Amino acid sequence: MVLVEVVGLIPFATHIAAAAIAGVLAFGAGWQVQNWRYGTQLSKLKQEHSEAVMTAAKNALKLTEHYQEKANAALRQSEIRAAQNKRDADSLRAELDGLRGDIANVPDRIRSASREAVDQYAATATVVFGECAARYSELAVSATGHASDVRTMMDAWPK
Repeated sequence: MVLVEVVGLIPFATHIAAAAIAGVLAFGAGWQVQNWRYGTQLSKLKQEHSEAVMTAAKNALKLTEHYQEKANAALRQSEIRAAQNKRDADSLRAELDGLRGDIANVPDRIRSASREAVDQYAATATVVFGECAARYSELAVSATGHASDVRTMMDAWPK
């Protein structure tokens, strides 16, 4: 009787085994389909991210090029101003040299006036004026150089 019961269970066991195998195959197929679906989504996300990174890099490069062009233009303007400042300083030196010659002759020209007072005044005025002119020239060169540097920085600063 046990044999009959066991033989009667065999078709039932094959059905269970077939159902289990079908379940495993269905699970595997579902797993694979989900993998394909999520893989596609992941690929799209990676592509979108890559495109966003590339766009951001292009924009950053354009901005950097723009800033560099501004800085280069500011440097060119600074060089032009420096050349003009040098010409102005050279012109000032030439004028001061001429004034020094005029001032050096003042004591000789005013000797006909009250001699001691005019001589002393002329000598003192010549020394003082010469020192003032030299200091003023140095200050002017320094101030124009500083102003040029400030302007260069302001022109080069991103706006």
